[in-house]
Amino acid sequence: MNTIEKQHKPALVGLIISLLCLPLVGAYFRWGGLPPEFGLLAQVKLDVPPFSLPIFLMASAVASVFVVFLVFPSLFGFKKPSISVVENSKKPSAKLPSWFYIGLLMTITFWVIMWGKFEALGAITHFVFVPLWLGFILLLDGFLYKRNNGKSLVSHRRKLLALSALFSSFSWYYFEYLNHFVRHNWHYPDLTLVSGPGTYVLSMLTFATVLPVLFIWYNLLRTFPSMVARYSDGPKIVLGSKAKVAMFFAGIICYTITTVWSEFLFWMVWLGPLMFICVLLDYLKIWTPVADIAKGDWSASILIAVGTLFNGFFWEMWNGFSAPTNPNFWVYNIPYVQKFLVFEMPLLGYSGYLFFGVECWVLFIVFGKLFNFNTNFSVVPETETGTGSAPNKAGE
Repeated sequence: MNTIEKQHKPALVGLIISLLCLPLVGAYFRWGGLPPEFGLLAQVKLDVPPFSLPIFLMASAVASVFVVFLVFPSLFGFKKPSISVVENSKKPSAKLPSWFYIGLLMTITFWVIMWGKFEALGAITHFVFVPLWLGFILLLDGFLYKRNNGKSLVSHRRKLLALSALFSSFSWYYFEYLNHFVRHNWHYPDLTLVSGPGTYVLSMLTFATVLPVLFIWYNLLRTFPSMVARYSDGPKIVLGSKAKVAMFFAGIICYTITTVWSEFLFWMVWLGPLMFICVLLDYLKIWTPVADIAKGDWSASILIAVGTLFNGFFWEMWNGFSAPTNPNFWVYNIPYVQKFLVFEMPLLGYSGYLFFGVECWVLFIVFGKLFNFNTNFSVVPETETGTGSAPNKAGE
């Protein structure tokens, strides 16, 4: 570890402390202490404002802009991929590996068990959500292996995959912590199916699957060169020093007051931390997935966002029909937009996945720098995608 990296440590430790303490400041002003029903996991539904058509329509307009941006980036100043990129999009592929078939078998088996709710299996049905997701991870990674000519996270990044799972187990509890400050946007009504400490052990195993599957999705999307190229040559957004300072303090303020006015600012849980974390890391010369936007390359941020959105569909689908036998089954209760559910998630809620993926990656980079491990999870050669060196910088 060089001298510069050692100098990063105090700032990064201060960042972690701020992420934990700033919501408490807001809670002091609102409740004079901890939020109602505070604990490790939210188990009860709290009162939030009911559905509001005007707010829903305004939020829908914003979400529609995101959709148009992703589908038609050229309308926002992105150059269309060149003919050569499209023509060279076919790459050598490998045979599907053994773990693909193991994952396929696991996914189908535990999917059937979870949705079938077979009484003969008894309490076994309480524990199938984790192996279902392990199977899906193996299946998805096997598909990546095939498309990427025999290279994937399982085949070439096992240690990093294990580290991401370990970090994921603990980091998701950070989001569960934030959930208490926005009056339980989601809660787990069936946690009592597994009693005592087993509840939290099972939850940690479930949470361990989050980052690995997102990183596999990101790499899988990068095996489509034309998709990478469509977001690689866009507007260059370069912030001056004053603008960065303003964004840093705006992020801190928004993140803090989210607790105070959670009914209106609950969505800042996914955006507020990003604003000041990315500015701080930029100051420390640490790469983040949004860093290359200054050079017009949006591909890193957009691909992790889109990959998270795709995976969000499977999260919500498998969750939606898993009650009442899944202890980790969750239900949403989101102010003003709790309507038009797709499985258990309000339709507009899916837009949050776009920011969630970027936030997960940024936090992973922070902890990589704190604990001195390489966070480069890219296994797709850059020369084949035409993208920049962004993923490699994540591990420098």
